[in-house]
Amino acid sequence: MFSLKDHQEDFLKRARGFFDALLAGDKALFRDTLFLSFLGARICYASTPPLELFAEERFRKPEELKAFLMRLKSSGHTSIFAHSPLVVRRRFSSEEVASLAPALFKAWWNEDRSALCLNLRHFAEVYEKEAFEEIITEAISASKEWQNFRAFHLRVEDGKPALVRETTLGELAEERSSPYEGLFAQPEVYVVDVAPERTTPFGWLAVVVEGFSRLFSHQFVRHTWLNFNQRSHRYTQVDQFVCPPSFDEEARKKYASQIKSGLDLYQELCKRGIKKEDARFVTPQGAATTILATGPYFVWEDFVAKRRHLKAQWEIRQLAQAVELVLSRLNP
Repeated sequence: MFSLKDHQEDFLKRARGFFDALLAGDKALFRDTLFLSFLGARICYASTPPLELFAEERFRKPEELKAFLMRLKSSGHTSIFAHSPLVVRRRFSSEEVASLAPALFKAWWNEDRSALCLNLRHFAEVYEKEAFEEIITEAISASKEWQNFRAFHLRVEDGKPALVRETTLGELAEERSSPYEGLFAQPEVYVVDVAPERTTPFGWLAVVVEGFSRLFSHQFVRHTWLNFNQRSHRYTQVDQFVCPPSFDEEARKKYASQIKSGLDLYQELCKRGIKKEDARFVTPQGAATTILATGPYFVWEDFVAKRRHLKAQWEIRQLAQAVELVLSRLNP
């Protein structure tokens, strides 16, 4: 039987030499994309507006950022690093492709094998602590461009996504807004065009979805070509919910009453010392959540093609329409 040990040994044999050669030329390979690994990790544990996480000291201070990312590596949470892409542009022989392909999870070559899209997770699973720390350190030291990446803020209004603002990620990250209050969440979508010059010909979109339901997220994560991280209600409070547009006023009132009843019991259980991960069982499943999803343009195009259909569930259709709007502006 092919074991985990067999896989790891095969992976190291196939990939280590190739990665060593890449790093020999430039150890700061992830200078423009490392910020996404931080964002993916923090979204899991934060209830604050997601882009405000870039104001945290653990992101702003290089030593704290390095320590935070290395804790992820040490704890085995290497899937976080898949959000940070790297495109290698050179001609690959058919023999190289055949050798590397079995070892590289979620890696893509373009049609003529002149470019390969990797991610930081590949390196996290090849290198031990000291070597990986050097990759992280060099990336942090050279990181300057993330604030200049093109960014889009969209809001769902009257059932349709509308562009609120097109600016830079740095501008959006500097904005401070009061958390949206009320029982029912306001759906927001933020899309970042990540390092377009460095990620060509694949491109890379980072999509932050806020105020959508966990019912939606169960469908969204089925698009397994994408990389996901989601706000965890094991660690953050259940606080807002999504109301279906089909609910009339009477249904909305009854739904709100059920939510308040569930939240009262939830808060009582938490006060009694029951863990949030267990107390949340009494709340309705329409709880609002936040998700970061990343991937190449063509994967997002596949998502749009499958989910903008009229038979798709209304929340995921709204997100597909929002992403489609952004893609049309990136590729007019």
